[in-house]
Amino acid sequence: MMYVRRMLFALLAALLTACGGGDPTDTVQPAIQEMLLEKFAAYKTINKLPENSGILVHLQTPSGTWTAAAGFNTNVNKNWHYRIASVSKTFTAASVMLLDQRGKLRIDDRLTDLIPGTTDPYLPGTDGYNIPFKSQTTIRQILSHRAGIYDIYNNPVPKTSAYPYRGRIYGDYVTEGDPNHQFTLDEIIGVVAANQLHYTDAERDNGFHYSDTGFSVLAKIVERVSGKSYDRFIAENFLTPMGLSGTSAPWSGYDTTIPAPFFKGYTRKNGVFFETVEYNMSDQVGPGNIISTPSDMATWARTLLSGRGPLTREQVKRMATVAQGNKAYGLGIGSTTLGLGHNGAHPGYINLVAYNPDDDVAVVVVTPFIDYDKKMDDHMTMMISVATEARKIAGYPGTWTPLRLL
Repeated sequence: MMYVRRMLFALLAALLTACGGGDPTDTVQPAIQEMLLEKFAAYKTINKLPENSGILVHLQTPSGTWTAAAGFNTNVNKNWHYRIASVSKTFTAASVMLLDQRGKLRIDDRLTDLIPGTTDPYLPGTDGYNIPFKSQTTIRQILSHRAGIYDIYNNPVPKTSAYPYRGRIYGDYVTEGDPNHQFTLDEIIGVVAANQLHYTDAERDNGFHYSDTGFSVLAKIVERVSGKSYDRFIAENFLTPMGLSGTSAPWSGYDTTIPAPFFKGYTRKNGVFFETVEYNMSDQVGPGNIISTPSDMATWARTLLSGRGPLTREQVKRMATVAQGNKAYGLGIGSTTLGLGHNGAHPGYINLVAYNPDDDVAVVVVTPFIDYDKKMDDHMTMMISVATEARKIAGYPGTWTPLRLL
C-alpha cells in the first residue's frame, strides 16, 4: 500500500509540474487540480466524452500564476495552441479603439463618413459595400452588435436569394467545392450587400444581434484606416509589443493547421465524435481567426483591460461599458461576474477568457471539444464554475459588477 501511495504521489507531482506548479509549499496548485479533476470527471461521464478530451484552466494573479488540466491522455500546459474563435473579437475591437485613441477614426462616425484627414469613406462607395442602412450605421453600433448586420457565418442566406447558395451557410457552400477557397473581406461583405441582408428590428439601433459579419466589416475598416492588413496591424500594435509570441492571425485559405504543440480538437455531430483541427479560417478574419495559448490569452486580457497595454484606461472603460439596450455586452467585450472578456466556440474548441479589474486576475478556460448534438448551456456553465472555483482557491472570491451607461 505504501508503494502505491508513493507511485500516486509521484504521478501527481509530475502532473503538477507539467501544468505549471511543482512548488512543494504551494497549496493552491494541488487544490485547483483536485477541483478540476472532480468537476471534469463528472461532466465527462455524464456527457460520454471521448477518452482524450480534456480541460485546462490558467490563472494569472498578483500573487502567482497557476495552471491545471484534467482529462487529457498526454501532458498539456499553458503554452499549447488552440483556436480562440470569437475571443478574436477582442483584438478587432481593441484595434478599432486604438485607432480612435490615435484620432485616426471616430467610433461614433457613420460608415459613409470620411476617414479623418482623408477624402475616403470608411467603406467604399461601390455596390459591393452597399449594405443596408449603411448611411445610418455607426462604428460603435457594430462594436456592440446593434447595427443589424446580418451574420452570414452563423445563419443561412434566405431561400429567397437569387444566388445558388440560397438556403445555405455561405462559407459551407463555398468550401464544399473548394476547401481551400481564399475568402476575402470584400467577398464576405459583398454577400450581405448583394442580398441586402439585415435584421429588420435593428434598423435604427433598437436590437441586439450578435454578428460575426459585423466584425468582418470592422476588420475592413481597420485595414482602410491603417493602410495595413488586419494581421499585420495587430502584430505590430499588440502581439509584438505585448510579447504574445504564441499568438497568430492566419488569413490564407491554405493555412489550416495549428502550430505545435496544440490541443487536438474534437467535435460531436449526429452522435459521432471526430478530430477537428485543420480548418480554413479565411472567412473569419476579424471575428474569429486567431490562434493563441492560455498563457498569451491571460496576458492579453490582463494587460489590455487593466490599461497597462496600448489602450488608455479611458478607452478600456468605454469598451467595458455595457451598451444601452444590451444585457452584458459593451464594445467588443462581454461583461459578467467573472470580469471583462469574451468566450468563443468553433468546431473543436470552446474557450473562456475573463479579467476582473477589481483584483487584477485573469482566468482562461480551454476545452478542446464541442458537442453540436446538445445545447452549449451546460458546457458553458461547467466552464464558468471551474473559473469561479479556481479564482476562489487562489484567494480571489470577488465578482465583477458590469459598468452601465448612465
